[in-house]
Amino acid sequence: MLTVLAAIAGFGAIIFFHELGHFVAARLSGLPVERFSMGFPPHIVKIRGRKTEYCIGAIPLGGYVKVDLGTSGETAPDGPWYLRLLTAACGPLFNLLLAIVLFFLVLAVVGQQVSVFSNIVGEGGNLLGLAPGDTVLAVNGVPTADYAAVAAAMSGDLSGEITVGTASGRVTAAYGLGGLEETPGFVPMLPPVVGESLIGMPAYEAGIRAGDSVLTVDGDTVGSWSDLLGMVEGARGREMTIGYMRDGSVYTARLRPVEIEGMVRIGVVASTPVENLRYPVPEALLYSVKSATGGAVMIFRSLATVFSRPRELVEMSGGPIFVAETLDQEAGKGLGRLLEAVAGISLAVMCFNLLPIPILDGGQMLLLLYEGITRRRLSGRAIQVMQQVGVLFILALFVLIMWRDVARLFLRVNQPGS
Repeated sequence: MLTVLAAIAGFGAIIFFHELGHFVAARLSGLPVERFSMGFPPHIVKIRGRKTEYCIGAIPLGGYVKVDLGTSGETAPDGPWYLRLLTAACGPLFNLLLAIVLFFLVLAVVGQQVSVFSNIVGEGGNLLGLAPGDTVLAVNGVPTADYAAVAAAMSGDLSGEITVGTASGRVTAAYGLGGLEETPGFVPMLPPVVGESLIGMPAYEAGIRAGDSVLTVDGDTVGSWSDLLGMVEGARGREMTIGYMRDGSVYTARLRPVEIEGMVRIGVVASTPVENLRYPVPEALLYSVKSATGGAVMIFRSLATVFSRPRELVEMSGGPIFVAETLDQEAGKGLGRLLEAVAGISLAVMCFNLLPIPILDGGQMLLLLYEGITRRRLSGRAIQVMQQVGVLFILALFVLIMWRDVARLFLRVNQPGS
């Protein structure tokens, strides 16, 4: 129950901050705000303020601020174009600010969960001549308890001696890494245990969950996480049969990997020990800004790539059900994970609203930029046609995403033991 309430609060915060951005900018610009609504009509709560009506709608799929930006082609604008442009831009801007604040809270206050990788050598990518299963115990006499410690010890010394635990005992050997190779020169050993199964991806829909141990793929034994990744890559476009263990019982899942941005994925993350890290305030603030801006760039890049491939766009997208499931899942993993998830979704909302589609903020901003550059506005007829095309596009995308949401529920394979 608490995770459900946390998910609702997270989704509500994203909507509220977006609309708050429009509202604050409009007020500061002197533009009249007729209505501030959380949710869409019919309205179940209406409070009449001195200048604005505040509402709660019965359909909790978003919200809106009713303010005339002069982009309808029907009415004369109330203020200069640049103030109206600021009002349109501040919705997405507040989503970015919300993400920065949430990342900061995680890094400086709550603590960020960071994976701790083993100092045991795995298969593939081995530049040190070590065998899978060997353990790097020390570098130049400095004890190394995990993978990060090995990398840190080697970062200052690209050559020297390593102490290694092998099947035949402790040995000391020389190592040397050129300037082009990344330290520490080996891939850590990871058991084929699922740490996270991503909602909406093939593994989750087939019933695989966090904590499951993958045993086989198409009858072939899986000995490590790298084995699983290689088998998934090799099954490009082909259905796979995965055998896995949960609570001492063996189950089978049939799924088909998806290809997103050239990568073949089933949507699982390896299980690793984690530690909770907090950063000093200046570092946390810097990392928060970098995380938010870097995340936005990555989302824009993904959108630019997959808009040419509608099937991938639908696979990567999620509607209200997907968002609610994601927030509920992350809430169950702790406050830090929930805040990070809300921040990520806030960035996605920002990027989507900045798309150059007339009914979205990005489209409104383009119309206002055109007005500012040319000193004239498009005709009402031209704007009407653009808006109709935009509405049709958004409706089509919404139907596809909602269909994907509902299909996930009705076609989802029941979890073992449920």
